Amino acid sequence: MSLFHFDEESGYVSINEHPANTGFPASSAQLVEALESSPYADFDIIHANIGQLFSPSDDREKDSLIVAKAVDAELSVRVDDNNMMAEARLTTARGGKMVTMDQAREALKAAGVKRGISKQALDTFLGQQFEQSPGSVYSGIVAHGQRAKDGTDARFVRLCMTAQDRVLSPQQKDGGKVDMRDLGAIITVSPGSPLMKRVPPTPGEEGYSVFGDVLEPKQGKDFALEVPEGTKISPDDPNLLIADSKGVPVAIPRGIRVDDVLCYDQVDVTTGHIEFDGSVIVSGDVKDGMKIKASGDITVIGFVESAHLESNGAVTVMLGVIGRKREEGEDFSCCIKAKRTVSIGYAQYCHIESEQDLLIERQVLHCDLRAKRMIRVGKGDTPRGKLIGGTVFDAMRIEAGEVGAPSGTRTRIALAQDWHMLKQKQQEFKDLEKRLADKTLALKRAQIKAQKAPASIKRDAYLTKLAQNEKQLSKHYARNQRNMKLVQHKLARLLKMSRIKINELMHPGIELTIARDSKSFSRIYPPHSVLLDEGKITQEFATG
Repeated sequence: MSLFHFDEESGYVSINEHPANTGFPASSAQLVEALESSPYADFDIIHANIGQLFSPSDDREKDSLIVAKAVDAELSVRVDDNNMMAEARLTTARGGKMVTMDQAREALKAAGVKRGISKQALDTFLGQQFEQSPGSVYSGIVAHGQRAKDGTDARFVRLCMTAQDRVLSPQQKDGGKVDMRDLGAIITVSPGSPLMKRVPPTPGEEGYSVFGDVLEPKQGKDFALEVPEGTKISPDDPNLLIADSKGVPVAIPRGIRVDDVLCYDQVDVTTGHIEFDGSVIVSGDVKDGMKIKASGDITVIGFVESAHLESNGAVTVMLGVIGRKREEGEDFSCCIKAKRTVSIGYAQYCHIESEQDLLIERQVLHCDLRAKRMIRVGKGDTPRGKLIGGTVFDAMRIEAGEVGAPSGTRTRIALAQDWHMLKQKQQEFKDLEKRLADKTLALKRAQIKAQKAPASIKRDAYLTKLAQNEKQLSKHYARNQRNMKLVQHKLARLLKMSRIKINELMHPGIELTIARDSKSFSRIYPPHSVLLDEGKITQEFATG
């Protein structure tokens, strides 16, 4: 006969008779040992009752014979702060009932979880009750929200090669050799030729929280195709740009322009200076003293020797630009200016200016450089070209293999010089804000004074005029606030982005200015970056 009796309705385990009457078990330890060897070993032992059974007592009738209790498994649900994940926490049963799938679903429902419940994850989670020891606690993610998927911005796919693509793709001859001067036929397009395809923006996809709240996506930004000279929108497809005339395609940010093209073997005294409304391609050199001015791109396959090139598009010089050493205060004999990117093989004793990027393939020696965005000396993702001597008047970012020379050649670099202009604008907006505030205060005083005057047609007309002035002042104030925020954003971006990255060595003789802080470097440094941190020029070296 068993020592214990289990009441399924109450969940209690009790001994059949008081130990004082039977003499067994003889002690509380013996009773606990018997209980742990019984089918009720996993139950929650009630030690207080067991201790009472073996303590001296005058009234044994009051002692409880209940020694253990079946405890059901418990499940709780916690949702994270973002309402995107529900975590279930389960305490396994101690002789009691396990948590069923229906009970788990009810617990999730009670916690407000409506969407994203994974049946497989929940089933796996509940299945661990068979593996975990009684009374143990474990947890798992059983429901996930889905973040909204933002839409993609409108994008533009080029459908034709441009003159610059042609320059960057020299023709291969027999035997695998490449002739840098042989670029094949000039790329031209005819009326109706496809130039660029606009891929419309997407609206994105809605997301949801585990509570079932809908998360709205951010729609992609829409941009229209530019329709520059020599092009038109296809009558069959509003997202397709086609040529409207014969000419050379020139890439612009959201379209392609079709230029007339002027081709020369070389530019010298026999051709004279060139000024052309379109693109110019020179398959040879541009000689000393010559000038080329074009509304489109200028492409030179050979050298530019002490010449002047000015383009409203991009300038590409395959081999290099070379000027003469100048005296103090003199201008360089070689000058390159472009509204868009300037790409050259190498440069020496030149003035080079770009309103976008300046890309130099090998090295630049003793030049004056200016680029509104990036100056890169070298090829690939890790440029290893050399920037030696000269002056960088302004740029946002510079990346090169080496900056300066072992001899300590003076190299002056100024970055983020727009900072001064932006700070001036910021101060102008602050001054305007003060003037607007003074005017608003004066207007309020005038309104209070007018309202105290006896009612009359003249007074009412005056108050109406003051109200109109107040409305105008509010518009000016709101616009000024937007301008202040815009300038602040530009300042923050300028200071964050402005830096020099050196991939090999920085030599002594570097005089650097970033925004308004300046610093000179008199020793050799390994690869690192130089940037502005809290208004001070700082060097960051790679760790490890």
